[in-house]
Amino acid sequence: MRSLLFSLGLFVVATQAASRRDTAVASGVDAYKDNCKPKATGGCACEVKWGDEVETRNFYTDSECKKSVEQQTVEHKSALNKEIQQKFGGLKDNCFPRPSGGCKCQVNLGRTGEEPTWAEFNTDAECKKSAEVQTAEHKKELNQEIKEKYGDFKENCFPKPSGGCKCNEKDASGAEVVATYSADAQCKELVPHNKQKREAPRTQTQPQFNINARQQNAKDIEEPSQNVRDPVRERAQANYRAVVNELNEKFKGLREGCFPRPKGCLCVTGKDSNGREITKRFMKDQECKCTAGSAGCPV
Repeated sequence: MRSLLFSLGLFVVATQAASRRDTAVASGVDAYKDNCKPKATGGCACEVKWGDEVETRNFYTDSECKKSVEQQTVEHKSALNKEIQQKFGGLKDNCFPRPSGGCKCQVNLGRTGEEPTWAEFNTDAECKKSAEVQTAEHKKELNQEIKEKYGDFKENCFPKPSGGCKCNEKDASGAEVVATYSADAQCKELVPHNKQKREAPRTQTQPQFNINARQQNAKDIEEPSQNVRDPVRERAQANYRAVVNELNEKFKGLREGCFPRPKGCLCVTGKDSNGREITKRFMKDQECKCTAGSAGCPV
């Protein structure tokens, strides 16, 4: 029951945090398009690129100045999901954070026919997975993500941060060149269903002077970059600190057994004669927070 209440409390906190952030962003600077800034007199000033020159133009409507509601919603949800994962993702399976710190975990003592019990821990070493386990899990997830996004790229093709790819190819004379493509469809190899990719035929040995010429040409050609940046992920990480601080403030100082609500908190105050937990709702923050000498509070 208490774990269920805590899960509900965490969900409410996350929902409220997302709601407040959506409201703040919708009316603040972050709601504006990336190249636009609000003006004190209303409207916005946007940097518009024309060829090699950048021109500042003034606009006066939200549709011209601000991102669409759909775009903001997608960005906020993506950022919040990543931030919550960053905050609580390292916990062991069946472990949940406690408002006063540490965690509460469902533990199976291994006795036949006995229900799992709840145990409380106070240190990260007891609550969280080891760095090695987390690293292995993250590496596996990253490899899977890279495989899904770039696994069907042509051989010797590498993704560009802005989209598309660069490929090491050979021109009509057999010299190595770096070709740039802007569309993913041009980067990916078309393989019929249930068919394996065929290996490219091996090139015959050419005279020594041709090989030297190709090597010289290859030195003068830009090498493709294999550094892949994800702008969406970077924007989510930029908002990480704000949401973590907001979650910390919401949980900070709560009495043990109390869980935040949109207004006030819900506290477990004891158990009845049947062993069921008794809960009580408090509407004021001072009733939810720890005070000197109060029960269920850290010393």
